[in-house]
Amino acid sequence: MSRYIGNWIMIITLPYMLAGIFLGVGYAVGGKNASINFYKNTGISDPALYSILGGAIMIATMIILENTGGYIREEQLIGTFELHYLTPNSTLQIWFFHILPIATIMIGIFSITITPILLFKGNLLSFSEWLIAATVIFLSLMPLAGIGLVIAALTVRFKEVWAIVNVINSVITLLSGFYYPLEIFPEMVQTIALLVPSSTAVKILRTIIQHRYTSLNFGPQIILFLVLSMIYLSSGYITYKRWENAARKNGELSKY
Repeated sequence: MSRYIGNWIMIITLPYMLAGIFLGVGYAVGGKNASINFYKNTGISDPALYSILGGAIMIATMIILENTGGYIREEQLIGTFELHYLTPNSTLQIWFFHILPIATIMIGIFSITITPILLFKGNLLSFSEWLIAATVIFLSLMPLAGIGLVIAALTVRFKEVWAIVNVINSVITLLSGFYYPLEIFPEMVQTIALLVPSSTAVKILRTIIQHRYTSLNFGPQIILFLVLSMIYLSSGYITYKRWENAARKNGELSKY
């Protein structure tokens, strides 16, 4: 990632571009009452910060999901994928542990993305608030690592990553509430959204950044992150090992 500076610039600025599009459409349709309408529907008086924050979390989520399968597919195409099987290392560990530095990078990018809008409004977070926000982001990305392992398994099996990633990203984006409150959906959909860690992360981060509530009890949400991590990582492990063992037997590891 460090080789492609253009990607960093795009990741950092994309939440602002998307927010600009949505705000432009909102003001074009709602006119002078657009901000009032937004407040009535979301309870938030700052639509710009609301959208930029949601976009920053959305980008982090999408990159985590895309990278596992994307790296495998890239190595298949350039012919280095089989080299991992010549080493004593567990391939499962290779695909999982590369997510950790990416998650750390995403926390840094999130901070860089959010800082200008907070600085403009004269509302920078304290060190403790940044620390809590970074912890929430990291914990919310861990369950996604399990989903990434499922994508990795499907990449090994079907040799096509982007169609799979796009479907999963669409579902997660729909249920995360990056740009709208999940309360607009029926209660059943809101309950299902709890299975998507980014939906809980969005709520916590908006509470911290927009309302500055760091003294609230986030214990239940942290427990939810840990439970989802165990479920998704276990599912990812089982799925990947199953497809990898099958691919070893029928020779699909070298079929691209």
